[in-house]
Amino acid sequence: MKDDIIKGNFTSESRLRLDLKERIMTQNGVFLCRQMLLVTLLGVAISKAVCFADTLELIRKIPHSGYSEGLDFYEGFLWHALPKQLLKIDPKDGTILSRLVPSSDYSESLTWFQGALWNLSFSNNGIYRGVLNSKGELKFQKKGETPEVHGWGLAHNGNELILTGDFSSKLYFLNPKTLKLIRTLETQGKDLEDLAWDGQFIWSSSFTTEKGKIFAIDPKTGKIMGFFALPDESCPVIDGIAYDGKSFWITGKECPSIYYVKKPSLRSISSRK
Repeated sequence: MKDDIIKGNFTSESRLRLDLKERIMTQNGVFLCRQMLLVTLLGVAISKAVCFADTLELIRKIPHSGYSEGLDFYEGFLWHALPKQLLKIDPKDGTILSRLVPSSDYSESLTWFQGALWNLSFSNNGIYRGVLNSKGELKFQKKGETPEVHGWGLAHNGNELILTGDFSSKLYFLNPKTLKLIRTLETQGKDLEDLAWDGQFIWSSSFTTEKGKIFAIDPKTGKIMGFFALPDESCPVIDGIAYDGKSFWITGKECPSIYYVKKPSLRSISSRK
C-alpha cells in the first residue's frame, strides 16, 4: 500500500502524511525566524545569529532510498525507518543488509535503547519495543501510546525515551519501563521531526521551516543553540538524524543520499547562545 514511498514515489496513500503536512505548512505561513524576531521585538533578548546556519563539514555520502521516517546508529550499523520496512544498512557503502518488518502498518521513527529497538507507529499511535529473535526477525510488543495523536521523532538520553508530537514544538520524556510521562519540554523548534542525542543536546529538524538544516536543542530550556546546514540543497526536508558517538548521519524525504558529517564544534554551538 505504501511501497511507493520506499521507491521514492509519492502517490495515493503514500503521500498521506506528506500532503497533510504541506497543507498545514501553507496555512501557517509563520516561520521560526519570524517568530523569534517577533519575540525580540516584544523585548525578549534573542540573538540574531540564531537564524544563521553554519555549513556542516561533509565526510562522505552513501546512497539513500529517497524517503525517511527516522534514522539511528547502533553497533556499527545504520537503522533506517520507512513506512513499510526497517532497514539495516552498512554505513561504509549504503548496502542494505536486512529488511525487517516494522511494528505496524505505517512505521515512524526508531531508536535502539537497552538492547531493544523502539519504533513509533503513525497508523495506531503506538510505542513499540522490539527484540531480535534467533532467526534475525524483530518481534514487537506495544508498550504504550504517543502523548500526542502522532509522534514523528524518537530518541533516548540513556535514561528516558524522548518523543516529538504531531506538528509539534514539544518534546516528551518518558520512563522506558512504564512509558509514563516524566516531563514535557516546550522548544523553540517548529514541527519537529526525527531526533538524536549526542550526550549534551537534542538534535532535530523541522518539516516546515529551516529547510536542509538541523539544530541543537537545550534539553533543559528548549532553546535552539544553533542551526547547521547540509553542504548542498538536495535534501530540503530532513527527517533522519543519527549520532554515532563522533559524527552525524543525516537524511530525509526526497533525499538521494545519507550524509555523514562532522559534529559541529562546541565553540560553534556556544556562539549561538
